[in-house]
Amino acid sequence: MAIHTPITAPAFPEASSAFTHTPVTHQFAAVMRDLADYIEAERDLEHCDSWDPACDAWIRDAERARVRVLDGISALRVAPTCRREDLPLRRHADLAQMLIESDSPQQVRDILALPGRFPHVFRCAGDGPVARRVDLMVAAFQQHLRTLTTLSDFTGMIEADYLAIEPDASNLKLAPAA
Repeated sequence: MAIHTPITAPAFPEASSAFTHTPVTHQFAAVMRDLADYIEAERDLEHCDSWDPACDAWIRDAERARVRVLDGISALRVAPTCRREDLPLRRHADLAQMLIESDSPQQVRDILALPGRFPHVFRCAGDGPVARRVDLMVAAFQQHLRTLTTLSDFTGMIEADYLAIEPDASNLKLAPAA
């Protein structure tokens, strides 16, 4: 009689041959949608003057969009991680939250430099169908992050040569991924 001994970690099963959604990928898609709404709400504010009565409604819309994004990121953090490919999605959501809550040019510069400094943490290893699909989600999200940094709130904080300056990421900590 044979004894059954599992040889793979129960937390991360073998990669499937096709992409299937996990709670993290579902929530990440919602965060990406909410981030796009937040960017649009902030763009509306760029073109209004404080004397404009419509500005009050746009400010409330932007505040609600910001809360929705941050709530979505919080929900993503508590979603169960089902596979290794979920980890880069969580880390990118953490980047978005850090960018939204940043208040100094140094912080923004350091946050933007993290994926380039630690590509193995922000991308999927391998070239299977799941890793390729998650990498496409990451690439689309990175486009949103770049768009976020073009808003007037950020353009004053970002120097044109932020990549040429060696960032100090010692004071930035990502939330635990598991």
